[in-house]
Amino acid sequence: MKYAIISDIHANVTALECVLADARANGAEKIVCLGDVVGYGPLPAEAVALVRRECFIVLAGNHDDAVSGRGDSSTFIDLAKEAVERHRAALSDEDVAWLKSLPYTCTIDKAVAAHGDVFDPPKFYYILDENGAEANFAKTDARLVFVGHTHEPAIFVTGRSGAVYKTDAQDFTIEEHKRYIVNPGSVGYPRESGGRCFSSYVLYDSVEGTVTFRYLPFQVSSVMQRGDAKRIVGRRIVAAVAAVVAAVVAAVVWALVPKTVEVVDDPALVVAEKSIPLDPDLKHVSANIALARESDPVQLRIVFESPSGAVVGMESLTVRQSSKRGVKVPDGSARARFTALKARPEERPAIVFFAPSASTK
Repeated sequence: MKYAIISDIHANVTALECVLADARANGAEKIVCLGDVVGYGPLPAEAVALVRRECFIVLAGNHDDAVSGRGDSSTFIDLAKEAVERHRAALSDEDVAWLKSLPYTCTIDKAVAAHGDVFDPPKFYYILDENGAEANFAKTDARLVFVGHTHEPAIFVTGRSGAVYKTDAQDFTIEEHKRYIVNPGSVGYPRESGGRCFSSYVLYDSVEGTVTFRYLPFQVSSVMQRGDAKRIVGRRIVAAVAAVVAAVVAAVVWALVPKTVEVVDDPALVVAEKSIPLDPDLKHVSANIALARESDPVQLRIVFESPSGAVVGMESLTVRQSSKRGVKVPDGSARARFTALKARPEERPAIVFFAPSASTK
């Protein structure tokens, strides 16, 4: 069976239609959606209708849960919170009930799938690095795992040694004694770097044991609000349009243009925060963080700031036990700010060691 694995549509019907057409043209027999049908984009009702009609399996994403009322949107950025209200108002009661009924995981020809991770699917943790991938490999015996949520295509691989490696997204054939976590990227709201902006998805051939990445040109105009006034709620819509477009454009040029945004966290989610100064000769930083054995994980964010305090770069990773990973220092950085955050206020992460450092290597 050949499956198209798609994720993170975010109410972008234009992008979804292109991906579905490409998948059919390339022999996809069934479409599997890893979640986030709604959130951010312009046409939630149309996206839900198309997904319900075309997809064999649909999983719940964090934005789907927020819109349906099953999940919490208190930690969302303002743009995402606004979309929750707008999309809930635009959907029928039946559509909202359907979103609320979506499962968190599924099995597809021995492959396991979830929106964020299989470690604790309803909490939608991100798999951003080898530590997060290792925790997910330990949670399942599946040789192949599909996840979305990050909006960035990626592959994590482990073999007989047990070591976990992150590789660039590339076509591959499943090898004996190896296991894989595959992220297909995003259909409707890509966040890739290096000047690239493509809708992406993967084709999984369960008979041949192959995974193939597909990339389609992405139209920034596809995330702009549209339609009559009855379907567009509130006077903030003009600001929302500008914000959505700005977010996509920012994603494309993130590596090219210094940022001046301010990064502010919900105090209820901050577990610990530390900063270190950076001299021009310093090349890498490390959080050097360790958690207690039974601790909840933390999301570690590293923000690099210029001498004036402007943000010039950012890195984020999930820490479930410890991390000494080296992160490259962007040009123009004068300070690195390390923030450990919990996903939900009720969680109780326990940090036993946290000593950020920088090196010239």
